[in-house]
Amino acid sequence: MYKFLLAASLFVLLKNVNAQIPVGYYDSAYNGALPKTCADLKRALFKIITKDTINIPFNSPSGGPFDSRDAMVKLDIHKNDDNTADIMWDMYTDNPTGPELYTFTPVTSLCGSSYLSQVGSCYNKEHSFPQAWFNNKMPMRSDMNALFATDAWSNAKHDNYPYAEVGAAEWQSPCGAKLGACSFPGYTGKVFEPIDAYKGDFARAMFYMVTAYEDSVPSWKTNSNADSILNGTTWPSLDDWAIKQWYKWHVQDPVSQKEIDRNDSIYTFQRNRNPFIDHPEYVALIWQCTGLLPVTVTDFTAIKNNADVLLQWNVSMETNFKQYEVERSIDGISFNKNAIVAAQNKSSYTLLDNNLPDVKTIFYRLKMVDIDGHFAYSKIVSVKLNRRNSGISIYPNPGVNEISISLQQS
Repeated sequence: MYKFLLAASLFVLLKNVNAQIPVGYYDSAYNGALPKTCADLKRALFKIITKDTINIPFNSPSGGPFDSRDAMVKLDIHKNDDNTADIMWDMYTDNPTGPELYTFTPVTSLCGSSYLSQVGSCYNKEHSFPQAWFNNKMPMRSDMNALFATDAWSNAKHDNYPYAEVGAAEWQSPCGAKLGACSFPGYTGKVFEPIDAYKGDFARAMFYMVTAYEDSVPSWKTNSNADSILNGTTWPSLDDWAIKQWYKWHVQDPVSQKEIDRNDSIYTFQRNRNPFIDHPEYVALIWQCTGLLPVTVTDFTAIKNNADVLLQWNVSMETNFKQYEVERSIDGISFNKNAIVAAQNKSSYTLLDNNLPDVKTIFYRLKMVDIDGHFAYSKIVSVKLNRRNSGISIYPNPGVNEISISLQQS
């Protein structure tokens, strides 16, 4: 039986719950000081997510209990370009870098029983993890961790297709969303690609769904076209290509303040959280055991050592891994390859950089390259060299094909 919360009780809850990660919320995800990994971590998160969840109705009669339509107005709004009114924050039609092409007024722009066959006519409820994949059943249908307010026509184009990168688009929104054949290795079916700014948001919603409903996921494989992403297991739950595609987006589009605020707000009434927003590192800890993900760097440091810089990094899971490319920069923006360290199936590596440019600060990052060519970057670390610049720096030195010349004042 699902637990539903009446409106009056809900607003008492909203008033009294601290919208932050509760103290001890993730304690059972750890063995002592270290987090669990692989299937054990996924199972632990499943138990955490489902322990005290309150399932709101998908739709309730006018004046009835707080439902998913009310939740969208609470969760999916932001200020318009002029900062004069609240509008729905639609990740399909948002323009993060310029004026909005379309705006939707909360409640009044909600679609009725029909809508125009064009972008921007109205908004409705988008199940990022399609309803058909779980047979339109509760509580998945009203789980706000994967339910978003979106443009109705873009929602219709998404349909039941997986999220992935599109090659040749058969349809493209003026805002940049695409529909077409998948270009990501491992899948050739039709997919829907959101804009870059929200790819990580949707990837984390997908990881949440197969974790929050771990016990049900194996039975969903035969629903509609769910077998396009599900492999019929509780772990890893997803097909290889989906793990790699969504992990790529998860890394490229890190957790934003929008996601953090939304996650906190969901907790006030649904009483659970998306752990991959609170702890992005859990994605790698769960799915890296498949051997499909780029190697994870658990620690990366750079230390000045006399006239040299000592680089040290600790890693995990070098399955199907080729090499580390050490990249160096004098401004923290433009990086050049400085060295290559072949994978040796070790947990710790060191490298001494003894050919330093004449600059005050130097920056490093690691490019981790898999055998199949996929790669990911580490964080950037910097070292102060405490040098007095001569005024002219040539980088890299020696140069190959091209060099950079930096003129600096002391």
